[in-house]
Amino acid sequence: MRWIDGKEINIRQFTGETLCEKLATDLWGNDYDQWLKCADFIQTASFLIEFDTELTMGGIFAFLENSIGHYAPNIIQAFRIIGDKNDADILEKICQIAPPDIMRGEFLSETQQEYDITTFNDDHELNEEAEARIEELNKQLYLHSGIDIWSLLFTYLDEQIENL
Repeated sequence: MRWIDGKEINIRQFTGETLCEKLATDLWGNDYDQWLKCADFIQTASFLIEFDTELTMGGIFAFLENSIGHYAPNIIQAFRIIGDKNDADILEKICQIAPPDIMRGEFLSETQQEYDITTFNDDHELNEEAEARIEELNKQLYLHSGIDIWSLLFTYLDEQIENL
């Protein structure tokens, strides 16, 4: 089976959890387009790991304006695939309020350089009500609600590996 770096790999040697550990170390340095060449279950895990990293390190507003936000539909689908309808629905609502591709476009069209440090308000035209709603919805995501997406993901991956 094709791995995210394009090489062949024996997936059967992994459990769902160890596959996620390998993905977490191997994702960086490989383009998102490379992920899309992998099996669907590897894509599912990759997008959830990347989303979790972005959310943990930068927060929901960083996700909305960074390049991973372009893949919000993939992430929403990944949540649904592992059986987490709650987070899929919440992220979908957030993206309806502030579509990531528009947020990224506004961010890049500003006079700042891509890696300049600015505030979200400096770069976007969302009103305070929209920002407050996004923050409210963000507090309902798994990081704050106690939903264990990892056990759902590991179980899903275990089943996929077993079916190979």
